[in-house]
Amino acid sequence: MDACCGIGGDFLALARAGCTVAAVDTDPLTVAVARANAEALGLGDRVTVSVGDAAEVRPEEYDVLFADPARRTGRGRTFDPMAYSPPWPVVLDLISRASRACVKVAPGIPYEFIPAGAEAEWVSYKGEVKEAALWTGQEGAGRRATLLPGGHTLTATGAEAPVGPAGRYVYEPDGAAIRAHLVGEVSEIVNGRLLDPMIAYITGDDPIDTPWAARYEIEDILPFSGKKLRAALRERQVGNVTIKKRGSAVDIERLRADLRLNGEKSATIILTRILDKPSVIICDTSPPA
Repeated sequence: MDACCGIGGDFLALARAGCTVAAVDTDPLTVAVARANAEALGLGDRVTVSVGDAAEVRPEEYDVLFADPARRTGRGRTFDPMAYSPPWPVVLDLISRASRACVKVAPGIPYEFIPAGAEAEWVSYKGEVKEAALWTGQEGAGRRATLLPGGHTLTATGAEAPVGPAGRYVYEPDGAAIRAHLVGEVSEIVNGRLLDPMIAYITGDDPIDTPWAARYEIEDILPFSGKKLRAALRERQVGNVTIKKRGSAVDIERLRADLRLNGEKSATIILTRILDKPSVIICDTSPPA
């Protein structure tokens, strides 16, 4: 059962994978488009689309419940599950009555909205976190991150990242791993440690290649000061900077303008906190791993 099918993007993928799908949507025009899409792609024999309210679906009559609640309102995108359509209490009721379920949600879903016993998976596509999915009725409850298009998956092991001094490299974990609270697992992969216990930047001494983090070689670490940073970059003849930040309130575009750089080289700088002190990491001008 696809309980809020829209124009059919998800149920078409399910049908292509061999599933027989019953689907509902509240809007008659959307349902007509969804039916036309199924017919046009030769999948009409696998899909039945009806006008209906997700709240009236009986998930216990199906092997699997799938739902992708609408996350837009008249005022634009919403990040509040209570404002989803159908709203979160309806979604939870459907999940509770389904033998198995998969629900797509915004990647920023607060942890307190994740139902007990569900596996929460965050999905990153080419380095950008796109979706989260909640799975119930199967083994593997916990947290998971998945990278596409490579298909790499990382699951929670309970690893905790130590905190320690800066090494030769700084690693920036993929956003899916950060959202899934798997920074400790990434730290274990690169044999690293956190620069600050509250910030998801990892430092290490060895150049370890992993799809789970971008790696930058550290040239210098300075207490944050726009004047000192400008002088350090000019000394290195840097005219173009890629600016990253986490745990910093600095306005990136204003800083870029204030730096007034005109050199021929490029660099990556990272604005962050190190043991609660505003800092800037100047990284090697060569491309990151």
